[in-house]
Amino acid sequence: MTVTQTTTKCICGRTLRAAKSVARGYGPRCFAKIQQAAKVVDLAAYKANQVAKAQELIELRAIVRTAPTAFAAVSSDGTATYATDVAAHTCTCKAGERGIRCYHLAAAQILAAA
Repeated sequence: MTVTQTTTKCICGRTLRAAKSVARGYGPRCFAKIQQAAKVVDLAAYKANQVAKAQELIELRAIVRTAPTAFAAVSSDGTATYATDVAAHTCTCKAGERGIRCYHLAAAQILAAA
């Protein structure tokens, strides 16, 4: 009989061991930083539903940092990945290509501030 053990890593690279942290996808320190950043980042340019979707994107770990100001975000239906740049305030989703601030960008701003 072979037993395979999988490990879950936090965005900071640490291994998550506590069941609560594994379920959440973030360790307690990173989770606290993200929660604090969500309170501090100016999201006034976004609608309430966009902020809610941005928080959901973060909770689902459907957005990851690819460079200091760049993130890859998964679409709401999971079929596409968009490049989001916090410094340039751009996203490659349909809304972003029209110059509209999208929830992918809001999520990226929160994570960048964390």
